[in-house]
Amino acid sequence: MEIVFLEEVDSTNDEAKRLPFKHGLCVVARKQRAGRGRRGRSWLSEAGKGLYASFILERLNLPIVSVAFGVAVLKTLKELDNRFYLKWPNDVYIEGKKVSGILVERTKDRLVVGVGINLSYGKEGLQNLEKPATSLSAEGIEFNYNTLIKSLHKNVLELHARLKEGSFNPREFERECPLIGREVVVVRENERFRARALGIDTDGALIVERDGQITRLFSGEVSIRGV
Repeated sequence: MEIVFLEEVDSTNDEAKRLPFKHGLCVVARKQRAGRGRRGRSWLSEAGKGLYASFILERLNLPIVSVAFGVAVLKTLKELDNRFYLKWPNDVYIEGKKVSGILVERTKDRLVVGVGINLSYGKEGLQNLEKPATSLSAEGIEFNYNTLIKSLHKNVLELHARLKEGSFNPREFERECPLIGREVVVVRENERFRARALGIDTDGALIVERDGQITRLFSGEVSIRGV
């Protein structure tokens, strides 16, 4: 497993796109000047207060990829504390607060999986964010930075191999996502409605039931509330 450590970058995902392709290469930065998450949202990336990493992987044209890598990040964090859980499509939460997010991007020759984990932000540093957030240290969770990166690297590569061979099952995500089977609030551009979350399909879509009608939701078009 090869890991490149950098002091500062615009974003680790952008750096991973610029480097020559090498499957499994991990790019880690101490600070990001323009860290970002899904849907163009910025990602808090102060120096030394988070884990900011991107993985260069063989391109997979599977729609469930973005959802699946949430399982790899969750597995890594559950090695530290069993309270972590998933929120669709791929965020990791603890006690109702977000601690990690994933941004999956494709280029012509590669899949780039960016992972951000809040490590040592204090509660005051996270209070002005759009959604409730926390960090490992704020939750009293001890960790070793280098060990965490190595574990994440291993789990991401293993998950990619399973996706490639077709052995990943969406049930693995469902088991770790407490909103499944519960009522959620779906927010789209022009509407907001309540529905029951039924599960994740093989495309990574969230299946919900609304007034007896089944609908498939994709992460780029909706936001889910309720967990």
